[in-house]
Amino acid sequence: MKRSNLGNLVAAALFAAVLCFCAGGKAQAAAEFCPAAIIGGVAKVDAVSYRFRLGAISERTLSGFARFQTDKGWFNAPFSGVTLHQFSAQHNDEGFAFSHEDYLSDDIIVKFPQAVNVLYGYVSQAQTKGETLLDWDKEGSVTCLPTPVSNKPPRAAPALPPMTKNAMTLTARGIDPPFDSKCPDPSADVQLSKAEPLHIPALFSHDNFTQVPSGTAAVVVAVERDGSVVDAWLWESSGTPILDQAAMDQARKSTFTPGRAFCRNVPGYFLMRSEFKG
Repeated sequence: MKRSNLGNLVAAALFAAVLCFCAGGKAQAAAEFCPAAIIGGVAKVDAVSYRFRLGAISERTLSGFARFQTDKGWFNAPFSGVTLHQFSAQHNDEGFAFSHEDYLSDDIIVKFPQAVNVLYGYVSQAQTKGETLLDWDKEGSVTCLPTPVSNKPPRAAPALPPMTKNAMTLTARGIDPPFDSKCPDPSADVQLSKAEPLHIPALFSHDNFTQVPSGTAAVVVAVERDGSVVDAWLWESSGTPILDQAAMDQARKSTFTPGRAFCRNVPGYFLMRSEFKG
């Protein structure tokens, strides 16, 4: 896992794997559990082809391996020379709409040797070049754990945007199953176990509570595989910096249950909302 203070840098925001947003010029932390992540899932192109994009919180060039679970077994696809660029993107999570600058690759197409249905994909190994924010370059090739596998019913797939130019094509090859998924609880998202009470800053007197500004702050919490909080940072501002800080304090002091994938605890992220009603 890598983390860094960002100072006045406005970094990319990537939800489901890696996220960061800095508001008002105030330093926020950033944490990545892997130098790269598959962003937005894996989408079917035709019977033997799927498309996806890689992303991270800062600009870099990537090489490594993407691993896919399908209804015909497991496959590995090597990639190299994948450069992340800054994109402006709109996000919507359970009706909570926002926009951020994301660092994403162009589309990557992976071709399988037979018709398959892809069930899950993640980056199993990655190496960076030209990454300066978190110093991933010094780590060489990094082996990455799976991202949490949700046990909730899948959402309806959104309409795919047009294919980006300069799409890269990868060839997937079959591998032996890397995990044993036979256990009572093979998969789960990161869960909030106990929320710390939200403390309104003393600046807003209890005798004049109606003067507290209204708004909702969304905070990303990075949770290690032992359930500990690595850090928390602002994803969307309430509009009032002192309330944003209260929301981050609440998130850092709350307790979480780690995500699970293939019968093992894995690190992941949780989006926590704090609502302020004036």
